[in-house]
Amino acid sequence: MDNAILYFLNNLTNKNYYLDLFFIFLSVFFIFFLVVLHFFIFLRKKRIYNWFLAMIVIFFGLVFKEIMSLIYFRVRPFGSLSDINKLIEKSILETSFPSGHTIVAFILAFTLLWIDRKWGIIFIFLASLIGLSRVIVGVHYPTDILAGIFTALLLSLIFKKQIIKN
Repeated sequence: MDNAILYFLNNLTNKNYYLDLFFIFLSVFFIFFLVVLHFFIFLRKKRIYNWFLAMIVIFFGLVFKEIMSLIYFRVRPFGSLSDINKLIEKSILETSFPSGHTIVAFILAFTLLWIDRKWGIIFIFLASLIGLSRVIVGVHYPTDILAGIFTALLLSLIFKKQIIKN
C-alpha cells in the first residue's frame, strides 16, 4: 500500500516543468513561509510567549526525529526503488523515517489550532500540502508522513495545556 500510494503521487512529476517547480517549492521552501506566518499570527494575538513554546515543541520534534533515525534507518524511496522520480537533492545516507518537514509543519498547525481554530485548520491544510509534496518529489514514503503527523500531534498535545493557559 505504501509503495502504491508513493508511485501514484510520484507519477505526477516530470509531466509539466512548472508543476514540478511548484512541488519543489512546497516540499523545500514553503515551510519557511509557514514559520513566518505562524509568528505573525501569534504576534497579532499578543501571544509571542506561545510562539516560543511552539518553537520548543519543534525542537523536541526534531530531536525525536534524530533519535528515531538512530533506532530505525529507512532508505529514502529513490534509494530503494529505481523508478522513482527524484525532484530534490537529498542524500541516500539521510533517513526517510519520520519526515522532519512534516513534523515541523504539523507542530505549527497543531499549536496554532489550540489558540485559533480557523487558522489552525488552514495550517493543517497547508501542512498537508507539505507532507504530500514530500512524497510527490520522491523523498518520503506516505508512512513517513503519517509518522511525522503522529509525532507532531503527540508533542503538541504534551504542550497543549501550557499553550492554551498563556
